[in-house]
Amino acid sequence: MVVYWLFRLTILLTRPLPLWLGYRIAAAVAEVCYHFFQRQRRGLNQNMAVVLDSNDPAEVDRHARRAFRNFGKFVIDFIHFPSITRDEVRKRLVFTQWTELDDAVNAGKGVIMPTMHLGVWDLGAAALAAYEYPVNGIVDSFRYDKLDKLVHDSRRRLGMNVITRDQAGPSLIRRVRRGGILAILIDVQPEGQTVDVTFMGRHATVSAIPARLALATGATVVPAVVVRGPERDTLIRPFIDVRGSRYEPTGDQGHDVQRLTQLIMASLERMMETYTDQWLLFHPLWLEEGQRAAVPVLAPER
Repeated sequence: MVVYWLFRLTILLTRPLPLWLGYRIAAAVAEVCYHFFQRQRRGLNQNMAVVLDSNDPAEVDRHARRAFRNFGKFVIDFIHFPSITRDEVRKRLVFTQWTELDDAVNAGKGVIMPTMHLGVWDLGAAALAAYEYPVNGIVDSFRYDKLDKLVHDSRRRLGMNVITRDQAGPSLIRRVRRGGILAILIDVQPEGQTVDVTFMGRHATVSAIPARLALATGATVVPAVVVRGPERDTLIRPFIDVRGSRYEPTGDQGHDVQRLTQLIMASLERMMETYTDQWLLFHPLWLEEGQRAAVPVLAPER
């Protein structure tokens, strides 16, 4: 409840401001929050240490603080969602891969678009919707109903069809087969829905759902990220990767899920190396040595 009312207060104070000024204020507030949100700071620093391959606390701390500032900008973008128009999204969009995207969508089997907590992922869905692409997004629910409604309604206004994780059952297979794009965060660990991969040279546990849906439906897999420009730059820059998107399954589901997820993470790894300070994951991703995640079976719906 407290988070909800703080969010409402932030909306009241910052929505009337120009976007770039909101960014400046949010970055300053994030600097303060960095020192108080200890659990989130520890998780972020652990992730940054692996990505940077660094044991230097000062270097890791410097990048983590930049990520906190970028999270402040993300909050400002989210606050502006209800008032942003499709024309405004188009003006902010810098994207040159329309041909590759159209080829994937026009293949007619649906598109699975795995992404990460990198940059401004929600605005990626807004960008797709602004150009009339049918886009569905799997999202987390919040414990407080009013906050849940506020967040999801904002996403729907951007043109995204919101699917909460508790709704993400076998019906997802039908949704994918009907065509369109299904965006899903892969750097999460849904209970009973994970797979062990190598990421940035170490074992990590990530969501198995994108690979399992793709294997069950034959959908094209298109890893994607949406990053922002520096400082006062309000442009958004999506990048997609269609290389190797047509993985040929072997029939061994456990192997295929792991292998396809590994290919997805390799693609996202290349993108994250360039935009490390925009990765906004506040819990540790990497497993301790010796830990492995199970790959449960998801049977295709008939």
